Amino acid sequence: MSGTAEDGILGKRNPFDTKKMDSTTMRLYWVILAMSIATVVLGLLYSSIWDVIVSLSVVVVMIATMKHDSKFVHIPPVIIIMIFICLIFSTVGKVFGEYGIMNVLQDVFLGMLLSLFGFICAYISLGKIPGFSDEKPSLISLEAFTFGVALYSIYMMIIRYISGIITGTPDYKEMFDSMAYVTFGSLFISLLFYIDKKSLFAHTVFNFMYTNQEALGVKSENERMEIEHLISRGESDTLEFKSTLRTNLKTGEKDKRMEKAVLKSITAFLNSDGGTLLVGVADDGTILGIDEESFDNRDKLNLHMTNLISSQIGDDYLPYIRFKLISFGENDEKAVMKVMCKTSPIPVFLKDGKTEQYYVRSGPSSVELLGSDMIRYIGRKQSVRKLKVRAGIPHAVDEINEE
Repeated sequence: MSGTAEDGILGKRNPFDTKKMDSTTMRLYWVILAMSIATVVLGLLYSSIWDVIVSLSVVVVMIATMKHDSKFVHIPPVIIIMIFICLIFSTVGKVFGEYGIMNVLQDVFLGMLLSLFGFICAYISLGKIPGFSDEKPSLISLEAFTFGVALYSIYMMIIRYISGIITGTPDYKEMFDSMAYVTFGSLFISLLFYIDKKSLFAHTVFNFMYTNQEALGVKSENERMEIEHLISRGESDTLEFKSTLRTNLKTGEKDKRMEKAVLKSITAFLNSDGGTLLVGVADDGTILGIDEESFDNRDKLNLHMTNLISSQIGDDYLPYIRFKLISFGENDEKAVMKVMCKTSPIPVFLKDGKTEQYYVRSGPSSVELLGSDMIRYIGRKQSVRKLKVRAGIPHAVDEINEE
């Protein structure tokens, strides 16, 4: 169970929501959907089973993407466009005659696509996000190349037997020509990866792996490495470490002061420029693990954290806070709680009994502002936000309206 507080309150914009599809991408998807449907019809007219199957697959993916907006396994637009280009070559060749160049381009593009899927399979088998592992480019390239060629060989074997049943004599020359062009396409993509991983692959393979990391089961390691990277940077105005959530490490007993220290940092991030709090990390960067032994299970720990924020900071600020537990150790025996905070459009106060306290970040520390200092700070912050509105900075208008 994730301890996120991202759903928030009805009517409020979720500041963490950055995955909404923009209008340009949506229009592109509508065009591809319409053309894919047309390709299905042409495939039926020309009895091309391959075109019909692939086109229908593209139609299903496009409809699911447009309806659910990346809430399922997401295929990057560049891969979808490449699939569609492959279909265009096939369709043009059939409508305007069997032009050899169209067949060649179709096979080359198909080889490139199969090799790209080979890279995806290679990284899935590694269980790693590209760029977060010490993979050897030559081995990854070889695996992707062999995957592309092998997959097409299986397809050709099926076609050979189907053709043998229907026509009685398959066209072996055409089959071997297609095999050669597909092999060339796979080889080209594999060599391109070995030479330059930042070109096409950033928008295809790496995009797919990153956006689907949770569904593919590779998110955990990526998050651990991200935590280690954050720790290596040290505490700052946007990053702070806390050793414990509610257990005093000196006495071994529950201590409300520990909880207040955590909430104080969260409040300060909300009132400043946002930031990240790592609970379960010592000041020197040692990963101690959050004190989860004082809870029955991790779900209870997450619920306790949510209740703390709700009761002492307020439900209105839950949309600006997201937290989760990230496991460490060979057997996941300890965890670090990563608390991510976005800046709040309105002042946030920490409730301490009958009083309310206003905290902001000052370097790597959280400090309380009182009286005129607090008034001046809030005034400056609101002035900066209004300047952002005049400059047309995204979300600034929404924040003003929320106030």
